[in-house]
Amino acid sequence: MKILCDRTALQEAVTVVSAVVPAKTSKQVLQNVLLKADEDGITLFATDLEMAAKVRIESVKVGKTGAVLLPAKETAALLRELVDPTVTLESKDQRCTIESGGGKFVLLGEDPEQFPSEAQIETGKSLEMPVDAVLRMVRETVFAAAREETRYAINGVLVDAGSSCVRMVATDGRRLAISYANVDSTIEFKVVVPLRALHTLARALPEGGKEPVRIEVSGKQVRFTCGRTQLVSQLLETRFPDYHGVVPKSAETTVELQKAVLEGALRRTAILSSTDLRMVRFEVREQELRMTADSSARGRADVTIDCSVKGAGGSINLNPDFILEALRVCELDVVRLDMTDESMPAKFTLGESFTYIVMPISGA
Repeated sequence: MKILCDRTALQEAVTVVSAVVPAKTSKQVLQNVLLKADEDGITLFATDLEMAAKVRIESVKVGKTGAVLLPAKETAALLRELVDPTVTLESKDQRCTIESGGGKFVLLGEDPEQFPSEAQIETGKSLEMPVDAVLRMVRETVFAAAREETRYAINGVLVDAGSSCVRMVATDGRRLAISYANVDSTIEFKVVVPLRALHTLARALPEGGKEPVRIEVSGKQVRFTCGRTQLVSQLLETRFPDYHGVVPKSAETTVELQKAVLEGALRRTAILSSTDLRMVRFEVREQELRMTADSSARGRADVTIDCSVKGAGGSINLNPDFILEALRVCELDVVRLDMTDESMPAKFTLGESFTYIVMPISGA
């Protein structure tokens, strides 16, 4: 195999597919990227047997067709360091020689025939969404999903399509993030996508990209396709909780605050929150919000900020880290807090299509 390729295009493609390469595995062959060259271009493919990524590049001069396995880590690192706009790859006897800008590098690979083949996905339910909508929804949900690997943890995000709308929902049992977008489709499905797949997807999608993202669900797999990039992942076979029942239908108090003011004040207050019990007390009074935190080992914080209040007011204890994480992905200048009392969940409206529910800390 021999090809002449744009270095930047090849680097970006290797970066995308390398994201699914396992850091540790008993099958060493999986730590490679398969590069196949045909008369029309090249295809890069990688998999960890649960997830697979593929990128097609056609702006390539193919001198000789063939296939080669490239060590993912070293190939990605090398392409980042090269500065010449083009790169030549030539393989023979499981060795690949890379030449660019006067440099010559030989990478030792393995037999391409030993690499797993692409899984064939049957045609299933599918819909299309704008790239920026998918990126926004992933950003507004993944942080709220469970990170611990326990029996009951849901290390994924629910993708719920129906009624011309797609919702992404994530929860760790103490908070719940919901982000949605309207779509021109009546397709219905509910699947739980692993966190790792969504993180990989977000890195692969171009911000502001013109081509839509096609989401296709078939059996126990989901496929995301955008242009010449494709990501396939196994779905999580888990029962996602009924998120509709968690969202408060009404509230006795509504508070509107400047996001930047709330974020800064909460960060300062949280400094003196106990490390054993991360908690800040929110007290809503007439046109102001008071936040307090106590730590027997560190001291006490007491911060008051102006806000717009409708309703009776009240108090609630919340984890400051949960709120700060959500505010970091919030695009609004003014956010809304709906609350009833210290035993009911607090509802934050952080976008036109971004709702965030936080359970109160009781008995503190």
